[in-house]
Amino acid sequence: MPAVCAVPQPGQPRLHGKQRVLLREGTMTRRLYGETQVHEEFHCSNELNARYQPLFEQSALRVSGVGDRGEARIVELEGAPFYVATLFLPQLVAVDAPHPVVDGFIQAVARSAR
Repeated sequence: MPAVCAVPQPGQPRLHGKQRVLLREGTMTRRLYGETQVHEEFHCSNELNARYQPLFEQSALRVSGVGDRGEARIVELEGAPFYVATLFLPQLVAVDAPHPVVDGFIQAVARSAR
């Protein structure tokens, strides 16, 4: 995936703290969350190069979650049993229950094992 390091100062994450993510209609990600928007914790120094985002939008690897300016935050592969890539780490935030993305992955694995 073409990415660009967008670190403003060496060692400092560009995306830091809670950020709103708008979930696009008709995507696996939106079904997993059951919401139109969520807030996720970011500690990220890389992001999709905006120059390539239109190419993703025209392919099976599509942007399913965006930031406030329409920048990619989640991508997924249409037609795959489960392929979701995020710029945040959903496996690190769940305390009482699995994060929706982690739970979706577990459910996909369980379905494929049957």
